[in-house]
Amino acid sequence: AIVGNGMVPLSADAEDGDGVGLGAGPAGGGAEDVAASYWLGPYSSGLTGAMSPAANETGTVMVAGGAASTAVFEGYPTIFGTFPPTSKYLAQAVEALSRAGARTVSSLWEDASFTRGVCAALPGLAERHGMTLLSQTEVPASPTALDLDPISAEFSRPGKDPDVVVTCVYDAGCAEWIRSMRRSGWSPRSNVFTVCVGMDKFVGEVGTDAMYMTGISPWDASLAMSDEVVGWTAGEFAGRFVNTTSRTPTYHSASGAASVGVLVQAIERAGTFDSGAVAGVLATGEFETLYGRLSFDRNGQSQAPSLYLQYDANMTVQTVFPPDASSGTLVYPMPTWDERDCLLESTCPSGSEYTRSGTCSADGTCLCSSRYVSNGVGADASCVLVPEEDMTYISSSLLVVGLIFFGLQSFLSVSCAGWTVYYSKRSVVRASQPIFLNFVSLGTFLISATILPLGIQGEYRDDSIGSVDAACMAAPWLFSLGFSIVFSALAAKILRITKVMHAAANFQRKKVEVKDVMGIMVVVVMVQVVILVCWQLIDPMTWQRELIAEDINGYPTQSVGSCQSDHALRYLVPLAVVDFLLLAVALILCFKSRKLSNQFQEGMYIAASVVSMLQILMLAVPILVIVENDTSAFYFVLAVVVFLISFTVQCLIFFPKIYRLHLGPGGSNERRSGLSVVSGVSPAGRSNAYGTASASGADEIRKLSSMLSTASEAAPTRESDAERRNSNVTIRSSNSSNGGRDSPLETAHATDSGHQDVVRSSRSLVTGVIPSGDDATTQASERGPEETPRIDEEQPIVESGGVGK
Repeated sequence: AIVGNGMVPLSADAEDGDGVGLGAGPAGGGAEDVAASYWLGPYSSGLTGAMSPAANETGTVMVAGGAASTAVFEGYPTIFGTFPPTSKYLAQAVEALSRAGARTVSSLWEDASFTRGVCAALPGLAERHGMTLLSQTEVPASPTALDLDPISAEFSRPGKDPDVVVTCVYDAGCAEWIRSMRRSGWSPRSNVFTVCVGMDKFVGEVGTDAMYMTGISPWDASLAMSDEVVGWTAGEFAGRFVNTTSRTPTYHSASGAASVGVLVQAIERAGTFDSGAVAGVLATGEFETLYGRLSFDRNGQSQAPSLYLQYDANMTVQTVFPPDASSGTLVYPMPTWDERDCLLESTCPSGSEYTRSGTCSADGTCLCSSRYVSNGVGADASCVLVPEEDMTYISSSLLVVGLIFFGLQSFLSVSCAGWTVYYSKRSVVRASQPIFLNFVSLGTFLISATILPLGIQGEYRDDSIGSVDAACMAAPWLFSLGFSIVFSALAAKILRITKVMHAAANFQRKKVEVKDVMGIMVVVVMVQVVILVCWQLIDPMTWQRELIAEDINGYPTQSVGSCQSDHALRYLVPLAVVDFLLLAVALILCFKSRKLSNQFQEGMYIAASVVSMLQILMLAVPILVIVENDTSAFYFVLAVVVFLISFTVQCLIFFPKIYRLHLGPGGSNERRSGLSVVSGVSPAGRSNAYGTASASGADEIRKLSSMLSTASEAAPTRESDAERRNSNVTIRSSNSSNGGRDSPLETAHATDSGHQDVVRSSRSLVTGVIPSGDDATTQASERGPEETPRIDEEQPIVESGGVGK
């Protein structure tokens, strides 16, 4: 230090091991040559506090460059400190953060006098600036992860997350606290350290994690102040310090240098070494130092405000408050850990060969331009071009084709149903039983309607996918119900005719109504409904989209959607078994009714429908397996199969009847009623057109037939042409009261006169069966042999024919 024109050597001495003091004297002389002594205080409030009583008793002036506790200076007029009081350390930080928008604060402090004193002032400062103090936590000296991890985990909980954490710890505690916050994944909006900001050791331990951390310091190298003694600015001092020690100076080093400068300036201004005079100058004066403009309060502590510091993006310490001393702007809230990693380690800011540059967001993702999206978080964040995904939707042209198929079949079903109703009184239609024909039209319409839900598609599952899920289950409902209605109606229709024929063959009166055979339809449909309801409730099919291909960044480039169920076979197999059994029953009934007249004979056409359907399925199933992932081809094949099944059945059941009615031989002669079946005769009179078949008449016919057979064997082998003609006689049904119109299904009776005439016949008698649209009764009528056309001997049971007037 320089006093006037002379050098004052500073020497260290110890007092009882309680502290270290620095004595000052004129050049060339010892302590006994000066009128007073001057000490420079040691580092820490503890050591300085031990020296304060001794200095005060001897009247020694001591300038402490490393103590902040008010107790060190209070009541000691010759003791001065370049650190601000601990109660004012946080003032600038709390005010700056309050202005920036912080509203809640928590603190934790290390068990030491300085750190405890600094954090003790926080409640009052928070209240003064309108902030809420959430918690205060004390940790042991030199805290470890075991001490700090529970605290950071608690701060990360909702409602416990403060805007600001004030960490009153020394350098070892600073590094451990940052690592603890990293481990918990918690990022405060601001973290205030009391000691560590600007220290090389701190940056060396935490690296770039120190970025944007804030701290309190009485000094910063950015201060635009010059020292009155040596003429150095704060920056020049920092440079010389680095060149000399290879370390970055902290406020502790600057404070120590300022202690010497303040003491020298006071001695120079006092013009004497008298400690009282020098103490008086220190108590009242202001001093320009590289540490800033210093003045002392009534306790001898520095009145210079603390500086609020923050590391910037380049890891340079900037003064951010107060405004008149600031060298940078406060960053609040500071970036989260993910955002830091994005900024420092990812390709987001700069881009790469496969990515584009963007801006890191608070959540660690990359904010990208159009057509680019953020991929990854933190260190993995980048802007990647999202490829246009091929959703493999069904081609719009094929959807139109499917609608055309449905439209054609709908028109055909409605037209056939209308034709059935319009011509329901005609014998051809009545013989085919109109109610069942209409069921066939309804069933083919439902089958074709399956095409509609097959064309409904969706994207990935979200809240709007419910309609697509409904379409997934609509398809099996429509096809299964339509199929069961069609073939159960055909089976019921044939069963009805079979029952009538069987009764007639056994000379029984039997009325067969629709309800008598409708049970087969009800049972089949109900079984299908039960299976479908179980499927719908337990494991319904839902729309799922599966990824087929993706790019190098993991974004999908192609996907395929389909209706899926975890256990679909549990329901498809029972449905298929029911349909198979239905077809088998229908084919068996067709076989049994194969000898009926063509006007009643549906077996050939039903068999043709079944064979056609099996052929279609045999071709379609392997094709569907091959094109499973080609949605357009898959849809087209299904649409064709559905259309062909419904169209084939509709055509084979209706077109022969339409042809017979409008284009076939005798189609316009509605007096012809159907067919004649050989049965027996009854003694019932003509007036009983709906009588009961007589068992005694049947016995009589059997006797007559036996007699005729015996007479025929005894007669000569040659017969005249007239006799041959008389040997094949048919008694035709006639009902004068019916006027020759169609009548219900009936078994013919013979009158007494007809019974006498039939003796002249050499062959069996005939029962006439005339169809009805809704019910049937085995009944009888008569006709003389002279009006009876001849029946072929090779078909003694069934013959097509009509009833003449």
